[in-house]
Amino acid sequence: MKGYQLVKEIREAKGAHPDRVFIKWWRNEEDFIDFDLLERFLQNLKESEKIDGFELINEDEMWRTLEARCQGRVSREKRDGDWVLHWTPPPNRKVEDAQTEYPYTPESMVKILDSETDYNYVD
Repeated sequence: MKGYQLVKEIREAKGAHPDRVFIKWWRNEEDFIDFDLLERFLQNLKESEKIDGFELINEDEMWRTLEARCQGRVSREKRDGDWVLHWTPPPNRKVEDAQTEYPYTPESMVKILDSETDYNYVD
């Protein structure tokens, strides 16, 4: 699927499920899955980009993905009415900052997943 067709299908799926703010997408020949914020993905999408499939997911599904990938190194707690994420990076991973607490937002979840997988999520 390329360009216009991909955008059309994504917009139709988003219209049917407005709570889904993440995209999980893949290319068959590269044997990987990638996750991104839906709006950022659409902004960065090139006309020539070839995507073999995608799924729009919501925050709960992304949280389950993050929990499974981090294997006990991520948790969330409610503090003063807001959810907060606590993440301990893998011991062998060099991260940009020493931050271990993040707001529970879509941006934070993608940031942690990208750091956790070194931008190379393999399912």
